Amino acid sequence: MLILTDKIKTRSPFKDLFTIKSSTLSAITKSMKKDGFNEAEPLVYWHVKNVGNVLVDGHTRLEAAKQAGLGGVHAIGMDFDNELKAVEYAISRQKNRRNLTDAEMISCLSELDKLRSSNMGRGDKVASHGATLDKGKSADATAKALGTSRSKVEKARTIQDHADEETVQAVKDGDMSINKAYNETQAKRKEEAEPKEEEQDEQERGIILNDYATQIVKQLKSKGCTSEEIAYVFSIATY
Repeated sequence: MLILTDKIKTRSPFKDLFTIKSSTLSAITKSMKKDGFNEAEPLVYWHVKNVGNVLVDGHTRLEAAKQAGLGGVHAIGMDFDNELKAVEYAISRQKNRRNLTDAEMISCLSELDKLRSSNMGRGDKVASHGATLDKGKSADATAKALGTSRSKVEKARTIQDHADEETVQAVKDGDMSINKAYNETQAKRKEEAEPKEEEQDEQERGIILNDYATQIVKQLKSKGCTSEEIAYVFSIATY
């Protein structure tokens, strides 16, 4: 059906899942100025109560239509149980057209995990599944939604949970792959987890002193020293 462009609203999380690339936008705008809107590629919107027609799929094409000066676009309305279902649909539409970039994967992963953990879509109805998935099943479900492997999902989650802000942003900006960011993050975590040589020496010294002190206490007690006398010995002792 034909719908006015100003009757379709863009909002989070859908508008944040995929970045509109200027080169793609320019090419589609040029095509629309020449041939109009392609009816074979309708936009998909979701009518949300008290909000209106929220665009789920087709953000680049909607923006191109506006820049081309088109007053209306071809769009179809779909009903979703909740926001999680709508986001999963938006991602599936993109991955069916092409392979998602690492930057897009980590963006989509973040949104999917947030929606699943909340157990509530931001539409009219309560999410029926997702939040109770255990870690393994969640990774499998997310891998299927993103069209990637479970291993890559787990690596991306490690980056989100443990990488520094600079590394996370580099992946989001497309300047670093998930694999590289994961390897660097794990290497840094391993380095931080290993005690430094000075710390190891101090720990070993503490163990030796503790054993030595225990032996002294036993010897002093065997000679009939009182607790006060033992305490005095340790107060004046140097190691």
